[in-house]
Amino acid sequence: MTSPAEAFGTEGQIQRARTGLRLFLIILLVTSMILNTVVIITKSIPLIAVYMLTPALSSILARILLREGFKDVSFRLDSTTIWKGIGFALLIPMIICAITYSIAWFSGITSFQLPVGGVFEKFYHALGLQDLPTPLNFVFMVVVAGIMGSLINLIPVMGEEVGWRGYMLTRLVHAKVKYPILVSGLIWATWHVPIVIAGLYVAGTSVFLSVLGIYLCIVPFSYITAHLRLTTGSVWPSVIIHAAWNSIIQGPFARASTGTGSHSEIWIGESGLITALIIFIVAIIVSRATMRGTNH
Repeated sequence: MTSPAEAFGTEGQIQRARTGLRLFLIILLVTSMILNTVVIITKSIPLIAVYMLTPALSSILARILLREGFKDVSFRLDSTTIWKGIGFALLIPMIICAITYSIAWFSGITSFQLPVGGVFEKFYHALGLQDLPTPLNFVFMVVVAGIMGSLINLIPVMGEEVGWRGYMLTRLVHAKVKYPILVSGLIWATWHVPIVIAGLYVAGTSVFLSVLGIYLCIVPFSYITAHLRLTTGSVWPSVIIHAAWNSIIQGPFARASTGTGSHSEIWIGESGLITALIIFIVAIIVSRATMRGTNH
């Protein structure tokens, strides 16, 4: 498979990628500021789903204004490599959360309780699987949440991934930006900061620690999503891993944690330090195969 760096090697192509990247970031900044202001003033959680569409909107406008077309977004599903990538995309969030929350449960940071009554739990009970032994019960619950959550969250997550991995990441690579995956992760994390500061996302007892945790979790996670995007040649695996992650960590794992201390969010959740450590370790393992011969 030809790498993006090889496919976009001429000076003219590099300059076009840089122009597209600048335009994308300008539009993203403007649209994000507008939506951020509305979300923060109204404190509307549902509007965050609209905010998630700004990266895709920015990329679409950049493509239209520069007449770039949409083929390179790559919604391909025509190879076993892509389907393997989708399988890994479902599995990786389960592994990260299982290790993270097992550490929290066994160390006493929080206690385990089988979740009851949530959207995915209700669907799970409808399948008649609730009578299994507790450990197996929870494992199946996580699998159901990962698959169903990926489908339910598909549109808002595509609002991010069509922009982040369908446009920004590849333009960073094509533009010969140093450490393109690192830069993409830093931009992705920074985009979350305003709603974190406003207490509308990963709210905790310390805003500083929440913001720090977002960077520590999202930046290494970007290496995993970038690996899936670049090695499969399709945006679908990055969409699925993002959707599955949101569904699993916000669903069964969060709901299974009870009797938490006042500072438990420092250690677990989407900005937790244990979460960040496990993501970092998984990112090191996964990213070894990513874009050999390019800076990342």
